[in-house]
Amino acid sequence: MSYHPDPYVRNYDDRKMAKWLGFYLSEHTAEMNKEEKDRHEIWQRREIMSDEAIGKILNQAYTDQQKVRLQLAFLNSEGQPEADLIGVIAGIDQQTIYLVEEIDHFQTILLEQIQYVELVTYLKWSEEI
Repeated sequence: MSYHPDPYVRNYDDRKMAKWLGFYLSEHTAEMNKEEKDRHEIWQRREIMSDEAIGKILNQAYTDQQKVRLQLAFLNSEGQPEADLIGVIAGIDQQTIYLVEEIDHFQTILLEQIQYVELVTYLKWSEEI
């Protein structure tokens, strides 16, 4: 129902708009469910790596354009680590890396904030058991 002051607009039933709102609602519900799951998921704290080991893996990932999994040294209000960041390194400079998590979603991370890094490898469908 619309609260538009014009009665012609208020009483107009647009089926296409109702369909669009249904798509929006399903996407919104899926996003809310994902956020709820993320909120209740507990991430394990990983071992703290040396700066040399972190630098070596980051350089390899940047050179080969491989995905990496990063855990930052931040803890949430409950003393648990934040969710791991997974993405491709778009750039590195002296103190910063630029991580692309999704299409058009860049994140700037200071090297001193990284406590753990690993290369992410996925099995091909033909290699799965």
